[in-house]
Amino acid sequence: MKLKKYVGFMLAAVLCVSALAGCSSSSKKETETTTTETDGKTLRIAFPDMVTTTDPANVSSATMLKEVAGVCETLVYADSDFKLQPMLATEWEQTGDTTWEFKLRDDVTFHDGTKFNADAVKWCLERERDENSAFKGSTFIDSVDVVDEYTIRINTTQPTTELPAALSYVGTTIVAPTSVDENGDFVKAIGTGYFMQTDFDVSSGKFVCEKYDGYWGDVNTSVTSRVIICMKDSSARSLALQNGEVDIVSDIPFSDLETLANSENIKVSKFNTARTYLYEYNMNKPVFQDEKVRKALIYAINKEEIVNDVLLGVGGVPEGMLMNDIPWANTDVDTYDYDPDKAVELLAEAGYTDTDGDGYLDKDGEKLSLRIITFTKRPGCQLIVQATQGYFANIGIDTSVEVMEWTAMAEDVASGNYDMVLNSVASCYMPSPTYYLNTVYVNSDNGYHNDKVDELVAESLAVSDMDQKYELSKEAQAVAQEDAGIYTVALYGAVFGLSDRVTNFDYNAAAHDFIVPYNTDLA
Repeated sequence: MKLKKYVGFMLAAVLCVSALAGCSSSSKKETETTTTETDGKTLRIAFPDMVTTTDPANVSSATMLKEVAGVCETLVYADSDFKLQPMLATEWEQTGDTTWEFKLRDDVTFHDGTKFNADAVKWCLERERDENSAFKGSTFIDSVDVVDEYTIRINTTQPTTELPAALSYVGTTIVAPTSVDENGDFVKAIGTGYFMQTDFDVSSGKFVCEKYDGYWGDVNTSVTSRVIICMKDSSARSLALQNGEVDIVSDIPFSDLETLANSENIKVSKFNTARTYLYEYNMNKPVFQDEKVRKALIYAINKEEIVNDVLLGVGGVPEGMLMNDIPWANTDVDTYDYDPDKAVELLAEAGYTDTDGDGYLDKDGEKLSLRIITFTKRPGCQLIVQATQGYFANIGIDTSVEVMEWTAMAEDVASGNYDMVLNSVASCYMPSPTYYLNTVYVNSDNGYHNDKVDELVAESLAVSDMDQKYELSKEAQAVAQEDAGIYTVALYGAVFGLSDRVTNFDYNAAAHDFIVPYNTDLA
């Protein structure tokens, strides 16, 4: 079969579409309605999601409160080497198969002056257990006992050696019992961070916080307040930075990178981060139950070209399913490197050939047609699926792509109305060797299942020796990679635009999206 050379054209088209998106009228409207701050001690940050509550039981709110506003903190946090460090807890110990004890700091007060102690932590964790199903599923917390004023015992529903890692998750941020009213309704995020909530406009998502003079830690910054402005539209965030309305933006359109980099008042920083772009096949469809088809479609995609040309060097070429810097990442696996001839060969072995000479593969009289869906929030998703459409056309596969809002994509996945879905997943939302495997492979949404993967992940979750945990995780990664029911097409790259006033901004790849450290300053 003569291969069609569509890829170059498709890449050019992708970049043109992205560039036009940067000039949309909706972006201008959103920017014009954004309130700007003029105080030189106020750090203004664009948040790439809409927050409608400050209740940390909501994951977007928890992310904003902990990582961006600096209002709330967790018992444990992960440093840039993915190692767990004390935060509000000073130490921890597993005291039984389903019990852990955590010692708490004794020098912390909440922003309203009330005590941070075991009673407050018990109340908060048990509330989040009841209000947030993801919290319960990741921590396995059954109940919390008060041992003494600054010691808690956590009882889990099943054996787990990864509770400390789970308690670095943004959804476990600690707020005071006074955050709710007498009816139990959440009113205000009263945390322990360096900044405290002073205002929140639920209609716009604008959040204001100011320095808390009673903070327990040592912070060196001249910033006295932070303003977080919710902006879901990436072009609006870019324009707001160019107009001087915000100081820090993330996930800016790749089409704007050159413009921003050439600006006198803006710095562009790129970082590799613990997040992936991954394709999931609809494993419930007969076509994808053939391993040859699954692997052929991976061979058909030039992952180096995706990263270097389509994503303009933002991100990385995967050597496995995870970012290489993650200690438990297995890079000694087959990555099915670009080989269109191999792809055609495997598809022919699976029965797909061009029998009628129309340039498209078919089997039993039916053309091989695929519907690929993805979502709008992550800047690389649209670019990757459109490039994939070109790669698949190059080997005779008829492909349609659709980019939609997250909720619409989730509905299509739940109903099975897709062939392939491009997703973007934080691989260290909890810095543990099992989190990503458990989330993406064991509890997959696409119908993937492998008993051996399930067994290895469960075993890794139960053992306490870290070397053994890593090896079990790596073995599970190898088995899942061989199945090729889900595969990483690119490693995510975090792109930040910073005003030239911003100093001391350090990136932590272990963060959910990005953390604005307390020491971030303004010149």
